[in-house]
Amino acid sequence: MDMTQKVSLQSLDEAMVKIHQRIVSEPAYRTVLFKMLAFCQETHSSVDITEEVCSYPEMKASLQPDSLLLSWLIECDGIEEVVLADSEKKERMFRTTIAGKAVFDKENSGNKIATLFMQEPAYVSVYKQILGACVFPKSRAEIETMLRGNPILESPKIYANYFIETLENAGGLEWRDRWQTTRMGINAVSENGSLYTHTANLHS
Repeated sequence: MDMTQKVSLQSLDEAMVKIHQRIVSEPAYRTVLFKMLAFCQETHSSVDITEEVCSYPEMKASLQPDSLLLSWLIECDGIEEVVLADSEKKERMFRTTIAGKAVFDKENSGNKIATLFMQEPAYVSVYKQILGACVFPKSRAEIETMLRGNPILESPKIYANYFIETLENAGGLEWRDRWQTTRMGINAVSENGSLYTHTANLHS
């Protein structure tokens, strides 16, 4: 590897850190911001981006407009404005940068849920219980009620919100008016039959 390549890789790493830090600093919009990086891997107009982002279930109760979210990603160099030489349209066009694509690819690589289970073995049963239950969407209050009285959560005291946020960050839960298990989450708990055990218990 020559010096130019080393400098380029270092610059890419620094750009990725900047983008990732900006996204994780907005936990309420983390999922939406990653979805925007994915959508803009193909060049789109600001109108197309608005239509796409407003279709996301996470934006139904959003306090921030999609234009502000786009500006966040532009400021951190996750998305850039492009000029199409052969385009007669006056619309502003945008696409995900190389660093933005690298951040998205890194976020979606590997099995984060399996890693989570290995890192927190004492709480695997709790994570699987939530994932199994949320195949049928649940509110936070319903999840809290379900976990109430579980001795594992008493010493030290851990609240349901911790597990919800951790599973969301690992790609196991997503917000669709209520918390719902993702396809990745379903796969994680169905490998050993846990999903069917939990869903069966809901109707017993």
